[in-house]
Amino acid sequence: MNKTLKRGQLKKELSIFLIITFVATYILQFFIYSIAGYIPSPPSQIWVATLVLSMFIPATAAIICIIYFKSSALTRESKIVFTFFLLYVVLFSFENYYQPVMGSVMDQPVLSTIVAVLGMLAVILLNLKKKWRNGLKASKLSFGRNRKYYLILPLTVLLILIFQGIIVYFSGLGVPAAEFNIYTFFVTLIPYLIFSFFTIWAWYFGEEFGWRVYLQDRLFPLLGSYKGVLVLGIIWGAWHYPMNAMGYNFPGQPILGNVLMTIFTIVMGIILSYAVLKTGSVWAAIIIHLFNNKAGNIVAAYLAYSSNGLMGNIMGSVLLGIFALILLRSKVWKRVEKVPKIQ
Repeated sequence: MNKTLKRGQLKKELSIFLIITFVATYILQFFIYSIAGYIPSPPSQIWVATLVLSMFIPATAAIICIIYFKSSALTRESKIVFTFFLLYVVLFSFENYYQPVMGSVMDQPVLSTIVAVLGMLAVILLNLKKKWRNGLKASKLSFGRNRKYYLILPLTVLLILIFQGIIVYFSGLGVPAAEFNIYTFFVTLIPYLIFSFFTIWAWYFGEEFGWRVYLQDRLFPLLGSYKGVLVLGIIWGAWHYPMNAMGYNFPGQPILGNVLMTIFTIVMGIILSYAVLKTGSVWAAIIIHLFNNKAGNIVAAYLAYSSNGLMGNIMGSVLLGIFALILLRSKVWKRVEKVPKIQ
């Protein structure tokens, strides 16, 4: 009886999370589409704000569910992190759809950026004391264990991106947007990634806490790790479907583009889920996701940029797919798989 109730509770929490996430995302994007039309390349300001706001929705839905279902993960320490995240979401929305309260620096509204930096400093502070770390563990907001993977996994993904850019350049499939300069690439990349982590961590927290913490912790007990990570990747891909159909990522290729997006989200999802399983923390996945997205801009500027989004996606999926297959051989998946599934 208890197992049945537990399975029923997990399915209920999972279903409500998915309903909130997908309905909110789809309504937001179709509403902006009715106002602004297809997503141009590069995206207009209203679409940039909308796409980032969409990234906040999974974590926001997870927090709503955690509160509604009175989860034990809702500790004093986790409430502090959630508060900074939600405050940033509100300020970001106001400053990007209306106007910055205190002006902008480097295209970032000052007030919401200050809140983001203070939020990350709070996370670091809360991880310094054992009692506070323990308050973060249930929600996977502590820095967790096996911290060497905070370097190994993001740097591997970064090296794959660099390798892809070099292949594209020397094969003649693309040219850099600025100039081909490996030295300038690295000099620009390192401070850019550090700055991005402290100022826009909430963008990637918005996805990773929703997908790789809340949803993953409910899918894996029901399906096991192997089937669970596959289903999670498909769900994550489906969440991208409207924006891609509206011209983002694969302009003019809504069907093929969404198929390739699903393959990519399955592959990247394996890497991100592995990071959370290995470290017991959402922050490793956040760093990887941020590296993948933001480093791509610097790769395009100083290594190579190809206007063929389909080709770039296929090459990236293949290279990252090799890395994902290596990670799938890890014992961490088998340990999760050996835990009896809830019947």
